[in-house]
Amino acid sequence: TSWDGGATGLGIRESATLSQIRMTYDDRTAGREAFPNGKLDADLQQIDLRKINTWRLGLAEVSTPELLEVMLINAVAPFVLAAKLKPLLLRRRTGESHVVNVSAMEGVFSRGTKTDKHPHTNMAKAALNMMTLTSAPDYARDGIWMNAVDTGWVTDEDPAHHSKRKQELHDFQPPLDIVDGAARILDPLISGLLTGVHLHGKFFKDYRPSTW
Repeated sequence: TSWDGGATGLGIRESATLSQIRMTYDDRTAGREAFPNGKLDADLQQIDLRKINTWRLGLAEVSTPELLEVMLINAVAPFVLAAKLKPLLLRRRTGESHVVNVSAMEGVFSRGTKTDKHPHTNMAKAALNMMTLTSAPDYARDGIWMNAVDTGWVTDEDPAHHSKRKQELHDFQPPLDIVDGAARILDPLISGLLTGVHLHGKFFKDYRPSTW
């Protein structure tokens, strides 16, 4: 899609469609039977019926396009948004502006229970955490409070058949839901507005500052 003539690009106008473009061998071999039209999972996302996904892959098994896409979404895009939105946040210097980066425990170096799977998602969240830790003091000087937040365990990233089996055998489901996750994301902002104390440069887990 051309950006000329004032037209919006495909990535803005049809981002969901763009996400379905087949870029890798894995995408080519996984046809409509793996991504049936109109079928959603418990989180209202496109259901993924592949037998294995990158959540269960090691470093040498993750494709380069998959790595780039994960880094783009989880690290590059937040970087660009935080950079380009700063002038807008500075128009009204209320001292109550917040940048909340949605992170995860995968990006925490101090966590001692990591497996050797999905290194690409781990490194993407670690990059987001480092951006937050590095840039929070800079933004704080302008009254913009930047933090990272772990949403908690709200989704099961395993392939659908593994998730179904865990539900049948162990009655397993993630301990939190998307409402819990959203509440944790908003908490640094709401707590700051209610108390007048705005923290920055923190990684929040379970509503409290935690270790990086």
